[in-house]
Amino acid sequence: MGEHVQAGARAAKVLIVDDERDIVDYLSVALEDAGFAVAGLTATEGALERIRAERPDVVLLDVMMPGRTGLSLYRAMRESEATRAIPVVIISGWARNDGFSRGGAGEVEPERLPAPDGYLEKPITVPTLLATLRRLLERDETRSGTG
Repeated sequence: MGEHVQAGARAAKVLIVDDERDIVDYLSVALEDAGFAVAGLTATEGALERIRAERPDVVLLDVMMPGRTGLSLYRAMRESEATRAIPVVIISGWARNDGFSRGGAGEVEPERLPAPDGYLEKPITVPTLLATLRRLLERDETRSGTG
């Protein structure tokens, strides 16, 4: 429990964006127990600004959310220079039919979105979540030239 998952010299920061408070709380506790620094949001409003300000190492993003969807937040992250490189793991209760390769559902001119860095279907198991995050963080350490 005391081991910290690090990004460089600090605990890796994970931002969870999911409209279900129970899921945010469950994932927060599991990730904090595993040594991550965690923040949670239950709405997409203001999330892009917070991501730009806090620069999390990974964003866990629910696709199906009321108001501005997780898919539109994902699109905005990929279009912004400041957030484009932040890994995003999509969490969803749906199968992988969320419009990444074909564009969003119902759009007249579907635009292609880059595939997310990971995908977790609900119900999320903690071992799968931790394995996904560790894989992404190790990949980023290798890419940044520290390995």
